[in-house]
Amino acid sequence: MFVAIIRIILGFIAAVLVAGVVQVLFVAGGDFLRGGATGNHLQSLGLLTLLAATQSAVFSAPFALLAALFAGWLGIRSILFFAAAGIGIALAGFFAQYVGEAGPETILNRYALSAYVASGLAAGLAYWYVAVPKKRPAIA
Repeated sequence: MFVAIIRIILGFIAAVLVAGVVQVLFVAGGDFLRGGATGNHLQSLGLLTLLAATQSAVFSAPFALLAALFAGWLGIRSILFFAAAGIGIALAGFFAQYVGEAGPETILNRYALSAYVASGLAAGLAYWYVAVPKKRPAIA
């Protein structure tokens, strides 16, 4: 039981950090990926990653806990379940952001939606990789 709790916590930490990295990569754009980043720029992107991961953690914690408990209760180990759960949580965050907006500027556009979906997918895959025990082949 203790090992399962540690796996859930470490998987959640990995998931929110990966989600933060993906969000920042969408913000940084192609210049960063082409190698046009300086040391100060990398430091700023690292801080932005931690801030995005913190915001992701605050919003997604109850939903991720429910998904982990549901998967544990039913014995689900499928990568598809955790990818779908990550995307679902990310979409919930996207629409919560949209509903909470006031004024003419809105987050409702394809680029922001794709950033949220990509970060949710990556977070779900990271959680699955870290937290879900893999079946090991039997040794004859």
